[in-house]
Amino acid sequence: MNMDRLSASVEDACLNAWPALKEIFYDGWLIRLSEGHTRRTNSVNVLGTSGYALDEKIAYCRAIYSAHGLPTHFRLRSNDHSGLDATLAAYGFRAEDVTRTLYMDFAVTPPQSPRAPEVEITLGQPTQEWLVAHQKFSGQPHAPNNIRKRLLDLVALPTAFACVREKGEIASVAYGAVHDRLVSLQWVATNPHLRRKGLSRATVSSLLGWARDSGAQGACLQVVADNMPAVRLYESMGFDRELYRYHYRVL
Repeated sequence: MNMDRLSASVEDACLNAWPALKEIFYDGWLIRLSEGHTRRTNSVNVLGTSGYALDEKIAYCRAIYSAHGLPTHFRLRSNDHSGLDATLAAYGFRAEDVTRTLYMDFAVTPPQSPRAPEVEITLGQPTQEWLVAHQKFSGQPHAPNNIRKRLLDLVALPTAFACVREKGEIASVAYGAVHDRLVSLQWVATNPHLRRKGLSRATVSSLLGWARDSGAQGACLQVVADNMPAVRLYESMGFDRELYRYHYRVL
């Protein structure tokens, strides 16, 4: 599979694994809305080529987000239209966070079973305990209306939710969804007081094994570029190929 096709498949897998509550397709762009919960699901994403003028399209997106009481975010990949980033900067949109998209080829690095600790995997939907643990460990504010559960209810792919426990309490979580022979790993989070004990490695390894058994031939994930402990962990597990990066711009 060539680089462009692989990057497109990975982007599809990541979008499908983390859907938005509402979506608007607009001249090659995807406008995502989820009541302000995370930038990923409340931002404009470039899917294809555009026919309209950038100024017109940016104004339309701003009006949509304004009508929903939300700031206007754009998510810009390194392989997107380069002129859009410069145009947004000229409008006063500030850049935020660079995220790396990493890929693991199972033919090169077969998934390894975790040595310890024991991992629990739930298929289909997470437990409420899993959702509460993710909210605590991720550092995200409390989300009203059970929005995390509502987002996961929208996923139409085979899914698995992994966790490990310390003294009976969930200490680390991760989630995976399989699409087009790829598993997209999402929502990896560990109790900040229990890091560097191999818990994230165990949850991720178990999901990789589950995905391989489900027919996946590779895995992808997205990690903030300056989160070096996470980057080193994933690279050591076989996520050794960067496909593209992205950053946000917000007005």
